[in-house]
Amino acid sequence: MTISTATTRFSKADPANLASLYQHLRLTDVVDALDGIGYFNIGLMDREVRPLWLGMKFWGEAATMRCVPSNKPMWKLDTTDDIVRAHSIWFAKYPMARLPDDLAPGHVIVMDAGGGPEVGFWGSDNAMGAVVNGAVGIVTDGYCRDTAEVALQRTPVVARHRGRPIIPGRIEAIEVQTTIACGGAQVNPGDIVGADDDGVVVVPREVAQEVATHARAILLADMRSRREKYRRLGRSEDSTVDIDAVEAYYADL
Repeated sequence: MTISTATTRFSKADPANLASLYQHLRLTDVVDALDGIGYFNIGLMDREVRPLWLGMKFWGEAATMRCVPSNKPMWKLDTTDDIVRAHSIWFAKYPMARLPDDLAPGHVIVMDAGGGPEVGFWGSDNAMGAVVNGAVGIVTDGYCRDTAEVALQRTPVVARHRGRPIIPGRIEAIEVQTTIACGGAQVNPGDIVGADDDGVVVVPREVAQEVATHARAILLADMRSRREKYRRLGRSEDSTVDIDAVEAYYADL
């Protein structure tokens, strides 16, 4: 199974760690499991909210941000140095809400962009900074810029659009670690959020363990069926049909 280095974080599934229960699961396994318990279309983000590069995959607990249009214009800057420092100048006058510094490694930042104007709230530098601080993914229903660098860096950003302008005068973060809407899905701090090439899903925390159990069975059934077809076609088996590895990972549950 193709798993990015950002998501291969656990050596074994741990029932005390919800994110570890999802490590090998595909988005579709989880969506099927949600359907199976009657959560039809709950947690599915708009299909326009997509990974910026192919092969991205992550699961983690949500850390949430809510943004709104700033309704305040940025003023003209007089020097090159001030233009370079535009963000720090803006935030000194209008501080934004920030996520806690003590978030556990492995979180997914989920941002409600508030329907604001085109603005690259996330870019190659601050998104990489979020990863340095322990994020395994960033999801926004707004914009990301510097997207060629984001892809080159393999920084796990999921966005609705690719943008160009910078933050000052356009958008501000006003609240963190609260219930938000992102891509048409409700997201609460601690919900399990996952993304792969098929899109994004949010699993409400109260059903996350049950959903992981069903999704694991769905994944293994699919792997067995596909492995048999590989063998009938004489194809060399790859990691996507390595049933032994997946069963060993979940063996202690």
